[in-house]
Amino acid sequence: MAVLESAAVLMFAGQMPRGITNIGAFFGLFMSLAALLITLFFKQVKKFLKAFWKLKLGKICIISFCSIFGLLCAYAIVLSSLMINEIYNVPQNPDAVIVLGCRVDKSGKPSLMLRRRLEAACEYLKEHEDLICVVSGGQGEDEPVSEAKAMKETLIEMGIGEERIIAEDISESTEENIAFSAQLLTDMGIEVNEAAIVTDGFHLYRASLMAERAGLKTTSVSADTPWYFAPSYWFREWFALSAVFVFY
Repeated sequence: MAVLESAAVLMFAGQMPRGITNIGAFFGLFMSLAALLITLFFKQVKKFLKAFWKLKLGKICIISFCSIFGLLCAYAIVLSSLMINEIYNVPQNPDAVIVLGCRVDKSGKPSLMLRRRLEAACEYLKEHEDLICVVSGGQGEDEPVSEAKAMKETLIEMGIGEERIIAEDISESTEENIAFSAQLLTDMGIEVNEAAIVTDGFHLYRASLMAERAGLKTTSVSADTPWYFAPSYWFREWFALSAVFVFY
């Protein structure tokens, strides 16, 4: 057990020098480190809990902690089930494809995760040659070009005709990705009864919620997330979805 927990600690800690410093990475590092410490000092922890349980305050604290932790675990399972279910919400008869942006490297090329999204989009577009594609993403402070520009250039290099690609290059969030892309399609006179959203699997459910609120019916094309990034972003999505439920 300690070996697996140590591997998890190293995995989450190792992502931070790569710039993966989102809340999911810190949460994963904290949880794996806590589990490792409990395993290494199990006898001492067990002894402490036995002594603490004998106190009235100890019983209250332990029961409260276990209850809250159990509820949070159940909540995480429900969210994960919804996220997984959306991955399998495959396109039926889409009128357009929308590719959601992700970080662009300092070289101006798509990051690994963004390239995976573009590979998934390219494969789908080659299978459905009648569809147009909106690439959506603005330019962050640390990005040399907009995500949309990098995405469009890469799709063209992959063999997708430029005339099939529409660049939406001002959005700064998932909500804006969806809303601005839908508006672009409307402005072009394209009626969209169904849009196929291309992004990482962990991101698809939140994107579908944003689309629903924008009045857009969507289905899902899941990109292949690198396995060593997936846990951090999956955990991050729990927090992002919670914010959506509370603030939107």
